[in-house]
Amino acid sequence: MADELEVGDRAPSFELPAVYGYKAGATSPSAEEKVKVSLKDFQDKKWVVLSFYVYDSSPDDTRLMVGFNEWNRRFRTREVELLGCSWNGVNSHQQFIEVYQLSFTLLADEHKEVTAKYGVVKEEDDMGQMVKKIDRSTFVIDKTGMIRAIWRNIEDLRGHAKDVWDFINAEKRA
Repeated sequence: MADELEVGDRAPSFELPAVYGYKAGATSPSAEEKVKVSLKDFQDKKWVVLSFYVYDSSPDDTRLMVGFNEWNRRFRTREVELLGCSWNGVNSHQQFIEVYQLSFTLLADEHKEVTAKYGVVKEEDDMGQMVKKIDRSTFVIDKTGMIRAIWRNIEDLRGHAKDVWDFINAEKRA
């Protein structure tokens, strides 16, 4: 396994199938049109908040993603793109976005390559069997592709988005 990423490291590049966020009165074309999003899309344009989560629509991950959704309008005012990423596919993401009206893009890492690059896969004991799961983690990546902040093993799921906002607001003010 590669060394754990740290603040100041270059963010690993990626290109993944994606579903765009909810817009009232519109449906996302992503599932049908095979949209892909890459980190390069934002280089020299926007900061990126990349939040890894376990499952679409699970109670804990819904709390985390709905929390981000509540802050997304503020992130946009600071030229920050919010991206969620899990092992679920685009059809699952599309349903998750529509049910909870998530206004940001979800990435489908079905081959588990990006989660491995970012070091957010952990093994845990599930009734006597070791299973791999995503460790809920968030990375703040600046316009140059440098990692500016990392949160791992997020516990305050509903309040996490405010912590990320506070960090970005302080960094971009400096």
